Amino acid sequence: MRLKSVVSLTAAALAAALGHVVSVDAAPPPARVIASTISLPPSSQWITHEIVNGERLDEIAERYAVSVGSILRWNKLDPKRPLFWIGQQLRIQTQLPDRVRTKLTYSVRFSDTWTSIADQFHVESATLRAKWNPQEKELHVGHLLTIWMEPEVTPPSLPTRNFDLVPVTEGGMSVGFPDAGRLAQGVRIPENPALYTIRNPDKAFGSTHAIRVLQESIATFRAETGYDRALLLWDMSTRGGGRFGPHRSHRTGRDIDIGLPMRPDFVHGVTQMKDPVDWEATWLLVRSLIESDQVRYVFLSRPQQAGLYKAAKACGATREELERLIQYPRVQKVGIVRDSPGHTGHLHVRFLCGDEEPECLEF
Repeated sequence: MRLKSVVSLTAAALAAALGHVVSVDAAPPPARVIASTISLPPSSQWITHEIVNGERLDEIAERYAVSVGSILRWNKLDPKRPLFWIGQQLRIQTQLPDRVRTKLTYSVRFSDTWTSIADQFHVESATLRAKWNPQEKELHVGHLLTIWMEPEVTPPSLPTRNFDLVPVTEGGMSVGFPDAGRLAQGVRIPENPALYTIRNPDKAFGSTHAIRVLQESIATFRAETGYDRALLLWDMSTRGGGRFGPHRSHRTGRDIDIGLPMRPDFVHGVTQMKDPVDWEATWLLVRSLIESDQVRYVFLSRPQQAGLYKAAKACGATREELERLIQYPRVQKVGIVRDSPGHTGHLHVRFLCGDEEPECLEF
C-alpha cells in the first residue's frame, strides 16, 4: 500500500505539472517513508550552485536533472513563497556534478568591447552584459566583470604582447637641480617604434636612469592596456643639458614631455571633436609611470587634470589614491600630478635621481 501511495503521488505531481486534475486513492506516506523508499544512486554528489541574475528555479533543476521540489526541500525553502536572490548558494544533490559552472573575474582591457569579450569566452553578449554584469553601464579599463563558464568550455588564453626593451647606453648622469643643472655624458633615447616616436632627436637626451625608467614604464603601459596608437615623446634635454627655450627646466636629462594619448576615433587634421584626449589611456600611462617609484612630479594644467581625475575614478582608483596622486580638485599644489600652466597637450614627467648620480639634486 505504501508503494502504491508513492506511485500515485508521483503520478499526481506529473499530472499537475501538465495541467490535469487526478484523484489520489491513498494519503501520501510520511516524509521518512518517502526518504527511505526513493533513494538517490550512490554516484550522486552534493554541489553548490550560485544563482545569477535572471535565472529561474526550473532552469537550475533542469541543469542538474533534479526536481524543483527537491531543491526547495534541500535548502529548507517555503514551497509556497520561496525567496531567492542573486548570489544565493543552493545545495543540490545530483548525478551530474560536472554541470557546475565556473565563475571567472575578468579585468577589462583597453580595446575591449562587450562583443569582443563575449566572443573570447564563447558566451552571449546580452547575457554577459544584462544578466551577469547589470551594474556596468559602460566598460571602463580595469573594471572587473563576472563571467560564468560552462564546464565543457575551456577559458581562452588571453593574448599578451611582450615589448622588447632597447638597451640604454650607460654613463649618462644628471648634475644639479632640474632648473639649474646640466647633463653629463648625455644619452640619446633609443629608437623603439613599437613603444614611442621621438619628435625632436636633437633634444632627446637624458640620464641613463631616467631613459631606462621611461622605456620600461611605457612598455608596461602598452602591455597592460593594449593601447596601440602613437605615443609621441617631445623634448627631454640637449646632449650637454643646460637651458634651452622655451623650457625653464629640462636641463639635467630627467624631465620629459610626453604627448597626451588620443582617442581611437581621432585623426589629426581631420576629426573635429571637443576633447580628443583619451583620458583613460592617459591615466593608465600616468599610473604606469608613477608605479615605477621613480617619478617625482607629473605636471599638467589644472583644467586638464579634471579629465584625468574623472578617468582615474572610472578605472577604480580609490579616494586615498586620488588624494595622494592628483592635485585636482584642490587649489594647493599637492600630490604627484600638479598644476603647471601651459601643460595642456602633454605631460611633463620629472624622474627622481638615480642611485649612481652623486651630483644629482632634488628640490
